[in-house]
Amino acid sequence: MEIAQLLVKKLNKTISVEEQKYFDNWIKKSNENRNLFLRLQSLHNDGKIISKVDDIDIDSAWNDVLKVSKIKKLGSQRLKLIQLYKYAAIFIGLFFAAIWYWQTALQKSVELINADSITLQLDNGEIQQISTEKIQTITNSAGKILGIQNGTQLNYLNNSEINKLSFNVLTVPNGKTFKLILSDSTTVYLNAGSSLKYPAKFIKGQNRQVFLTGEGYFDVHKDKEHPFIVTNGQMDVRVLGTKFNISAYPEDKEINTVLVEGSVSLYNNENEYNTETSSLLKPNHQASWNRSNDNVTIKTVDTDIYTSWINGKLVIKKMPFKNIIQKLERHYKVTINNTYEQLDNLDFTATFDIESIDDVLATFALETPFEYTKIENHIEIYQPKKENEAPME
Repeated sequence: MEIAQLLVKKLNKTISVEEQKYFDNWIKKSNENRNLFLRLQSLHNDGKIISKVDDIDIDSAWNDVLKVSKIKKLGSQRLKLIQLYKYAAIFIGLFFAAIWYWQTALQKSVELINADSITLQLDNGEIQQISTEKIQTITNSAGKILGIQNGTQLNYLNNSEINKLSFNVLTVPNGKTFKLILSDSTTVYLNAGSSLKYPAKFIKGQNRQVFLTGEGYFDVHKDKEHPFIVTNGQMDVRVLGTKFNISAYPEDKEINTVLVEGSVSLYNNENEYNTETSSLLKPNHQASWNRSNDNVTIKTVDTDIYTSWINGKLVIKKMPFKNIIQKLERHYKVTINNTYEQLDNLDFTATFDIESIDDVLATFALETPFEYTKIENHIEIYQPKKENEAPME
C-alpha cells in the first residue's frame, strides 16, 4: 500500500477503516513517520494544496536514504546516526519542496480564475473555469475526453479507455447552481456554495462513491452490483437507485437527508456498513444526522420544500430567521448582518421564485417590521425606528 496516497486520504478524511488500521501501524513505527505526518497536517490546515503529493514514492525514497546511510564507512555509531539524519533531512527537504512547487503552481492558476466562477479541478490538480455561456469538451491529464460541458450542465461520457480511478472536483459558488451527469448516468444537481468530488469514471467491481460538501440532489442510476455512496465527513448515505436530497453545509450542525423515492441507508463510515446498525429512510421522510453525537432523528416532510431549489425556487416553511439568512446569502450571493436580534428566532413561511433580494426582505418586513440598508452585496438589518425617533444619518 502506497503510504503517500494513504497520507492524502487521511488529510482529506476519505480514508477507509482498513486503511486507517494501516495508517495507525505506520505512524507508530517511528518518530520520523509521526513528525512527517504532523508537518503535512499543519500545511493542510493552513490551506495548502497537497493532493498531488501522492505522486511521490515515500517508501522508495526513504529506503534509499537508509541504504545510503548503511554503505557509508564511518568510524563510529554516532557518526552513522549523524549521517542518517543528514540524508533524512535532505529527503524531507525535497519532499516539502515538491509540495511547495505544486502549491505555487496551483495558486497561480487559481489567481487567474474569477472567484465567482464555477470551477472544475482535474485529477492532475489543474483548475478550469466553467463558463455557463460556452460549450466545451473536458479532457484529463492524458488528453482523453471525459465529457461535454454545455451551459449549466456537464455530462461525463462512459469512456471505455479509462480503467483507473481518478477524481474531479466541481465547485459551485454562492448565487449559482449546476447540473452534473456522472459516467453511470446518475444526475446530480449542486446548490449554491457546494462542491462534489467524484470519479471521472466509475470502475467495475468498486462502489460508486462521491464526496459532497454543501447541498446536492441525486437521481441515482440503479446498479445492484455497485452501490452508490455519498460521503460527508463521518456520514455515508448508501443507495442502489433512488432520488434524494442531502444538505451538508460545513456550518450546519446537522446533515439533512430527504428521500423522494426508493430507499437509502445512513451510517457512520468509521464502521463497516451493516444493515442492522444503519438507519433506513423511507420516501417522504427526512433524516437529520447530528454531527456532534451521531444521533439520527427521522420525521415525515413535504419533499418539495427541500428539492424545489433545483427549479430555481426558494421555499421556506416555519424556519427561524437566523437560518433563513444563511439560505438568502447562498441563493442571492450577499452577506447579511442582522443587528435586530428579536428577529433571529421568529419563524417565517414563504415561497420565492423570480423575486429579488429586496423583494424578499420587503415580504418578511410586512409580517414583522424591520429596516435595512444595502450597499452593493452587503445588507445590514436593524430594528425599525420609533415614530418620534430622529432618522439615522
